[in-house]
Amino acid sequence: MHQRPTPSSERQQAEPEIYPPGSAIPSERIWVTTGTHGAQRIYVAKLGPVGVTLLALLIGILSAAALFVLLGVAVIAAAVGAAVAIGAVLSTVLRARFRRFR
Repeated sequence: MHQRPTPSSERQQAEPEIYPPGSAIPSERIWVTTGTHGAQRIYVAKLGPVGVTLLALLIGILSAAALFVLLGVAVIAAAVGAAVAIGAVLSTVLRARFRRFR
């Protein structure tokens, strides 16, 4: 088959590295990618016990904050629902009273 030439305006895309089973995976902890804005470095580090503890604490704090927000929304929704129910009951009672005077 005949391959067409690649124009200089098209960039070559990097192919993913596939490691066969049982082979040694490089232990480099820095990955470099190239994109439209040039090279970008992504640092991947193993977390130690302090890092894992801080990460778990952060997740717990964010979960607690989300729970408090959801509980606050539930309380406000219950208050609005109660106000609507009380308004409906008062409207019915007042409508019945004013019908007597007609």
